[in-house]
Amino acid sequence: MALLQEPAPLGPSAAEAWEQRKAGLETGSLTLEDGRTLSFHIDGDRRSGKPVILLLHGMLSSRVMWVSHAPPEKCVYVVPSRPGYADSSDPGPRYTLTHFARDIERLMDHLGIGEFSVIGHSSGGPPALAVAAALGRRRVKVVACLGGDTEYSNPSPRTPVDPVAKDMLWCFAGVFRRWWTPFFVPFILRRCQFLFMLLGRLASRRTALFLRAMLRPEELPMWEEARGDNFFRIALCESTRAAVDPSPMRSGMAGMINDFAAERLRRFDFDASAIKSKVLFWSGELDKPCLDPTLFNHEVLCPSSELRVVPNRGHLGVLAPDTLAELVDAVLAAAATT
Repeated sequence: MALLQEPAPLGPSAAEAWEQRKAGLETGSLTLEDGRTLSFHIDGDRRSGKPVILLLHGMLSSRVMWVSHAPPEKCVYVVPSRPGYADSSDPGPRYTLTHFARDIERLMDHLGIGEFSVIGHSSGGPPALAVAAALGRRRVKVVACLGGDTEYSNPSPRTPVDPVAKDMLWCFAGVFRRWWTPFFVPFILRRCQFLFMLLGRLASRRTALFLRAMLRPEELPMWEEARGDNFFRIALCESTRAAVDPSPMRSGMAGMINDFAAERLRRFDFDASAIKSKVLFWSGELDKPCLDPTLFNHEVLCPSSELRVVPNRGHLGVLAPDTLAELVDAVLAAAATT
């Protein structure tokens, strides 16, 4: 599975360029009032006066996902690893989407940033909406959800059926197989160990199939090994490993559990229909898991929002540089008129 394997050899120039790009980012970690830490990086000069866009990654990912081949020219990116992922602290069981919005408010205050816009991908979509709802139009100019999830516990009869909940449960088991297997194997009979190993392999296999399904056949050229400087592919691979590395038991499981609960087990703790900022919903035409949730977000949760279905793109394909550049341009244009 491409997302869980080391990228193909890139050649010295591309590999060095990738490391140089990461080394050139302004990185930091904010200690919050309750002692938790929120890790982040800044891509671009935040003192330049250019518009600021907050980028929020999805599940099974981290802030590294947003590192592209060159710094942004038209804006500045502020990119946290969301709570429970990579080097950001476990948020705890009572952590809500609005709590996250307040964490972002403290981060932006810490950085001296006033107005900004937000883009959230996949499970980063609901937190993006929460930031706009909590901070208001004076602070958040535009919020854009790219293949974003929805409020699956909404009582509306139009609420879409969660298309990937079972697959996500398998992901929890598969990604952290190396963590839970040593705890259980010693407590079962020897004759059951083979069965347990089989279940572990099945969990890992289902994880790979789930992630692989996020890529559509039409998008495979974006992953060609011949593209020596394919930062898009490298960034997704590295961000996945950073977010779910179970040794030394990073907090990736906490992040996934929190996302699962916030979107699938309980109602949103904010009113999305009351958001005053400009709201954009984009989804790939080939994104079967999130196209219906995106339509529900547009038609029910935020009726005043704008919708765009991106042709020939799936759930991960919408992160490709060309599509992301179009979305950034749309966000900046909308922010300039609000």
